[in-house]
Amino acid sequence: MKATSYRPGSFVLTADAAELVKPLLTVSPVYTNQSLDQNLMRKLKLPRIALIETYFHDMDAGWTRFIFDQYGISFTVIRPGDVEKTKFSGKFDLLIFPDASKDILIEGKYKSGQNYYMPSLPPEYAKGMGKKGFQKILKFLNEGGKIISWGRSTDLFMGLLTIEKSKKEKESFQLPVRNISSELQKKGLYIPGSLMRLKLLKNHPLTLGLPEEIGVFYRGRPVFRTSIPRFDMDRSVIGYFPERNILLSGYAEKEELIGNKAAAVWIKKGRGQLILLGFQPQFRASTQGCFKLLFNGILMK
Repeated sequence: MKATSYRPGSFVLTADAAELVKPLLTVSPVYTNQSLDQNLMRKLKLPRIALIETYFHDMDAGWTRFIFDQYGISFTVIRPGDVEKTKFSGKFDLLIFPDASKDILIEGKYKSGQNYYMPSLPPEYAKGMGKKGFQKILKFLNEGGKIISWGRSTDLFMGLLTIEKSKKEKESFQLPVRNISSELQKKGLYIPGSLMRLKLLKNHPLTLGLPEEIGVFYRGRPVFRTSIPRFDMDRSVIGYFPERNILLSGYAEKEELIGNKAAAVWIKKGRGQLILLGFQPQFRASTQGCFKLLFNGILMK
């Protein structure tokens, strides 16, 4: 009997487990009775996940919870106002920031231009992380934690950042990435929400089991530009838009402006890892083609 080869990144399940998850799959599992090389496999364990969810009509976080519930992924919901008093180190391995405004996450307020607006919520539900809460997030990353952030929440990690290591010691730094979407929008970029072609870096832990190209739901922001990492940092562009023929379905103006631009970036800071995605990998539970990118990020050590 001819042996079958399996793509790196494939999940190996017992027959009972395969039948259990089969209703969730968009493809049928492949059954085999051949012995598999244990040296080529790694036993997986789900990390302890904290999902940061606001009270501000947070639909994207709701869809994330739906996906996790469907796939049996355990998580704990943490509200931005509770971040400051939450002990992350030793309790969680991974923080997930779904698509949400930086102003809502930090300040607990809407922002338009230079003005803040209070939401029509009771005060106890309209709290952001504040500077002290965000300090805990940065310390968690620097000390070995993992963070996955996508959409607007990636703005949390742009620009000059500061970690207060002690009362007397501070570290200011800038991650080797920035969001250039506002610059491109001034040049005419407009993508109201369309399916776009994304090319993936081969043989990276985040892309194992995925094809060289996938389709992602994208709204034209953020768009990442990376730079040379310094000191205790490193970075890799995991996914980028091709130079042409980017639009798969929907509508886009000046789509060529995002050609060869990064949309998925892996960053090392200190002992931790940060995964930034310019798109929603679980968009309304309808983009199964890039679920695995999110799952790989969750399982990656």
